[in-house]
Amino acid sequence: MADPFACFGGDDSDSDSSSADEGNTNNNSQNEDDKNIDRARQLMDTYNNNKSTTKNDNDSSITASPTTFQFHSSYEDKKARTSLLPWPNHNPLYLGPMALSKCKEGGGRGYIATQDLPPGTCVLIEQPIVKGWSEVQMGKKLGLESIQYIFERDDAKLVIQCMEELHPRREEVLEIYKEGVDAATSTDVDSLDRTQIIDMISNMNSDTSYVQQVKSLVEYAKDHNITNSDGSHIEDIDINRLLLTLRYNGFDSGLYLHFSMVNHNEDPNLIKFRPSTNQHEDGLYYSEARTTRHVRKGEALTLHYLENPREVSHATRRLILWDQHRFDIGDESAYKQFLDNGLYSDNERGNHIYESELIKGKFPQSTKDGAADNGEGNVERDNVATTDNIEKSLDDLEEMLVEIQAITQLQSNGKNADDTTFDRAAALELTIGELIFASTSTLGNANHILLSRCWRLHIDIIEVILSHYTSKLTEKQSVDLMARFILSVKPLLESQRSRLGNDHPDVARTYQDYSMALQVLLSHPKKLLALNINGLSSLDQCSKMEHHSRKEKERIDAMYPKDVDIILDSVKRK
Repeated sequence: MADPFACFGGDDSDSDSSSADEGNTNNNSQNEDDKNIDRARQLMDTYNNNKSTTKNDNDSSITASPTTFQFHSSYEDKKARTSLLPWPNHNPLYLGPMALSKCKEGGGRGYIATQDLPPGTCVLIEQPIVKGWSEVQMGKKLGLESIQYIFERDDAKLVIQCMEELHPRREEVLEIYKEGVDAATSTDVDSLDRTQIIDMISNMNSDTSYVQQVKSLVEYAKDHNITNSDGSHIEDIDINRLLLTLRYNGFDSGLYLHFSMVNHNEDPNLIKFRPSTNQHEDGLYYSEARTTRHVRKGEALTLHYLENPREVSHATRRLILWDQHRFDIGDESAYKQFLDNGLYSDNERGNHIYESELIKGKFPQSTKDGAADNGEGNVERDNVATTDNIEKSLDDLEEMLVEIQAITQLQSNGKNADDTTFDRAAALELTIGELIFASTSTLGNANHILLSRCWRLHIDIIEVILSHYTSKLTEKQSVDLMARFILSVKPLLESQRSRLGNDHPDVARTYQDYSMALQVLLSHPKKLLALNINGLSSLDQCSKMEHHSRKEKERIDAMYPKDVDIILDSVKRK
């Protein structure tokens, strides 16, 4: 069987010389390596024991202590503030320093910060009112199967009535379709409502089979006494509205009331953590949202509605957001204006986000429905096709990674590893490396957003190999693999810091990877220095960066403490 790591070479020695008759040279080289290793360890000890962090002239960031912040709330305070919200009897577990306000987006409402908030501030802890989705719904766009799933719940009436206040609100829809008014031709309807309500309902009702399913659901609701909040029976228009409500407001983990009030932004200042699959001691199943950067009083609190928005091309995001949520993030001019002219925009970060979309200096033009056709040359359309091809390749490779990860979890640290799985993992690592090289050349942008996804995928497969298949690797192969690892970690870290800021939890994870790689390679100084990584041209710089990366990981982690239980205790009824 061919060695999948043959391109690394089979020599266990880290020496450049392998001739058997050059013994003195090899001994001298080995002695020099030992001195370098000792020097690296001394430098690491120096920086690890130094409590203060000295600024690196080649690094614009300085390790700082986490910003301390405490929002004081209580059961009475939470009850008073939530009494003003659409669901006074269905409070979130915790409502942080934010309030519901009128705005142009999201059905005219959205949460804003009620005071200045540092990164890591917990603003919302909430249980989903509908946890997850039915098995028949998984892997498909939310459809009438999900309405049936809700109707079959014991609390179906409660859920349906709570959904009346989610966008599009029942009151608003009834006004549009009030008796005697032809909604399709009415001139009194807002353009956004026409797009998100009238056009969508018209499209859905053009399908005969869909209409029949709607009528079946209406009968089901009547037979099971599922009514609107005013006691009226569920009608066809209600089923249509409920489906739109699920599509516009649903998350992968289910349907939330208060999270649904947080509006979308291409440069969001919140991160929503996925609920734990384990039940907590108090039986709660919840998700939390925290700020990822400093947010000023009065600033809108926002999320990105896509699961992994920071590693998806603009054209793909535009297509998905239009298809699933019926709003358009715009073409180049609209998108750039949005990034530059936000209420409290960080123009430097906005510029980095914009530039991460460029292909050979151009912003790929697209439409809500896909790539634009611009006549002669179709350069912009071809650029969108380029990103589409890379994304399809990444989708396929990520599926392979998930399969390999599932298999390795069943194995015992590689001791009983299947050779076929190891070969697949090794081949996948090399394939991803080739994709990085080809994509960098094709995109003509070393900081393109899709390269971040490539780098992360490369890092993940190497972690699988080093964690589960070390018994199948020589020392030389392991070190070479770690060298390839750090060559993906460093650009990913730089890209994340420029687009997400220095305090995002994604950045913390990458700092941890950087620190780990440097620790390993500092024991192989010749290999590390031979990589010629900018800013790591000496052992002193390498040791200092290892220390800095580890401390940054600790600093960012401290901003996002696992203190939900403490927060919830503070707002419990005494």
